[in-house]
Amino acid sequence: MPTPTQMIDLFDSHGARDEEFSDNLTGLEGIARREAVNHPSHYNAGKIEVIDAIDDWKLDFNAGNVVKYVARHQHKANPLEDLKKARWYLDRLIERTENGSQ
Repeated sequence: MPTPTQMIDLFDSHGARDEEFSDNLTGLEGIARREAVNHPSHYNAGKIEVIDAIDDWKLDFNAGNVVKYVARHQHKANPLEDLKKARWYLDRLIERTENGSQ
């Protein structure tokens, strides 16, 4: 099973990296694309962005991803997929904690 990171397509249909593509757009289209990348609606469902909580709580990569996917799942088209991603990271966090490698 691929990791959640491996499931992400970092390229648009033209083969340009998303950030390169959005940086080259101008006007309202560019603003909308940059907002979709930097601040999509599922990032801003409450008073604080999940990334700010993860940073403030000083969570590591696995714990941060658990929080991220659980917090955002109800705002996604396929909430079950995000919950499964959270479980994948939680299982990894549990395994590393049990092995003392965290």
